[in-house]
Amino acid sequence: MADTEAKAAKPRNKIRTIRIWLWVTALLFAGTFFLSQCAMSKPQAKGKIIEACIKNSPFNPGWEGELAKHGLTQSQDVVQNYCLCMWNDTLEAMSADEIKAFSQMDGAAKLEKLGGEQAVVARHQQCLAQQKPAS
Repeated sequence: MADTEAKAAKPRNKIRTIRIWLWVTALLFAGTFFLSQCAMSKPQAKGKIIEACIKNSPFNPGWEGELAKHGLTQSQDVVQNYCLCMWNDTLEAMSADEIKAFSQMDGAAKLEKLGGEQAVVARHQQCLAQQKPAS
């Protein structure tokens, strides 16, 4: 009788072991998936930078004056178009690794990466000039 119980216990142990390994494998796949979502892709990083520009530009102290010089008024479309103009091409020229490193640079290094102060000011003026004045 003890022999029959021992034979029945072996298949149950094998099934239990297989279930445990299936769970471990499933958890590893799930963990890998969630970890891969933690790192931002290039489009996600571009989106976050442009979104930050859209949120923060209207709070720049000189923003209203810059808009007025070009005959523009504060609106969501003006800010969005301006930020896309300022950042889209610039970030598109960078690789994903460069964008990641860019976020960790200090202000002077960022300015250097963007082509210097004069290039940023020229791009700023160009992007404001491209906007359509309020009618």
